[in-house]
Amino acid sequence: GINMSDVKISNRAMILNQVKRNPKSRKDIAEKLNLTPAAITMLVNELMEEGCIRENGMVEAASGRAGRKKVYIELNPSYRYIAGVNIEGKTMTIGIGNLRYDILGTLTESIKGYTSDQVLERCAEAIEMLLTNLKIKSKKVLGVGVGIVGKVNTTEGISKHAYGIWNHEVHIAEILSERLSMPVLVENNVRALALAEMELMHHRKISNMVVLKLGPGIGSAIILEKEIDKGANSDAGEIGHMITNLDGKKCQCGLVGCLETVASVQCILEEIKSDFGTDNYPILRTLSGGDVNKFKEQDLIKAYLQGDEDVVAKINQLIQYLTVGIINSIKFYDPHKLVLYSEMFNESVLYERLMGEIRAHEQDGAIDVRIESSKLESPKCVGGVVMGAQKLFFSKGAIIV
Repeated sequence: GINMSDVKISNRAMILNQVKRNPKSRKDIAEKLNLTPAAITMLVNELMEEGCIRENGMVEAASGRAGRKKVYIELNPSYRYIAGVNIEGKTMTIGIGNLRYDILGTLTESIKGYTSDQVLERCAEAIEMLLTNLKIKSKKVLGVGVGIVGKVNTTEGISKHAYGIWNHEVHIAEILSERLSMPVLVENNVRALALAEMELMHHRKISNMVVLKLGPGIGSAIILEKEIDKGANSDAGEIGHMITNLDGKKCQCGLVGCLETVASVQCILEEIKSDFGTDNYPILRTLSGGDVNKFKEQDLIKAYLQGDEDVVAKINQLIQYLTVGIINSIKFYDPHKLVLYSEMFNESVLYERLMGEIRAHEQDGAIDVRIESSKLESPKCVGGVVMGAQKLFFSKGAIIV
């Protein structure tokens, strides 16, 4: 039968989800959730006594009975906090966020050359430092949400293989939880960012979406019916590891010819470094001071915009391969939206070049209108903050064990 405590948790969770973005009156909440005014009043009073929600001072005259007014209820964003962590490439970003997903403070650390134990110890130290600086007591922190590249066992909080960082299993949740004495959740970093994209941007009414992140590598996440689709072995949606060239390079995942080996920023950087000479890449050479080890993605973008023909040729080639990956993904998943999360394609010239390539290949004109560049401005650690808040607070109806 139905467990009444589960019903109560579900009702509390629905109320919190109603007020977490915009204030609402008790009457509006009751109508939206199809619950009796008496039930809403009891639950709202409970949540107010606990401090999760509060009256925000907005009052609206109600129609009908004289003297009755609508009093608006809102989420108390500082009732609890969440630590969010993003680990990718050679860097780790740590942040503290509130229940409205405002990031109150961040630290970005280089983890180049660090062992997994050193990365997690530095992560714990950074969280403690941020909490101290923000004057937040650890008992006010719900937990830690960690987003990391590669394969993840979310049930046990294990990084199975963090491409380019470590190639062995790391029990992140166990290690950090013991070190910080709080719950720790672990997810693939792009899946965590996809949760933030759904929650913070204008995609809440969309049921199916693909998020494609172009960074050092290519990461992706598939959202079906508003839930992350992980597949049978948590490998669903690995667009960056679709085979595009059977005679291509070996990928860091172990396969040969993955999309990531021809359409990622890292592959372009490596190709340029291997044939960087005195008579090519003139603008890039100036931007990097002639040091092949110093140029980064921002330098590639600048050189492209300034017309460095060699860089233009490399990036246009990347765009051709990326076009194949994007069109295949849309044909396969048929999402409402494909959101591109990328520093490179935030530049309008490069974005329009990509869209032009896609339009040249599509037949029915129904692909490019579904693609958009992410407008998510929060630091990457917001993915961990959103994941932590959803799983440790909102879905539990603010019942904190």
